[in-house]
Amino acid sequence: MQGVEAANMPTQAGPVPDRISIWPMDDGTYGLDAVFQGASGYERAERHTASLESSGVRHSFRQELGGAWAIRFGPLTAEEISVALSAFVR
Repeated sequence: MQGVEAANMPTQAGPVPDRISIWPMDDGTYGLDAVFQGASGYERAERHTASLESSGVRHSFRQELGGAWAIRFGPLTAEEISVALSAFVR
């Protein structure tokens, strides 16, 4: 995936994920996963993906083991991580 402009990231918090993971990448950027569990998790994640797609934010959406649904971003700068977190944290 390619970086995203912070201006395109949603700034209004949506449904809260069950888990957020951030990790450093070799090039000094970061990856971010927002993970939602179960059937209600799919619905909550789907609300985010609709907003992300309409804003033109690059991401992937996939099912993980155990009925989890993950939205993955990256590579992101530290500034983009801050903006992305605001979409998930109320």
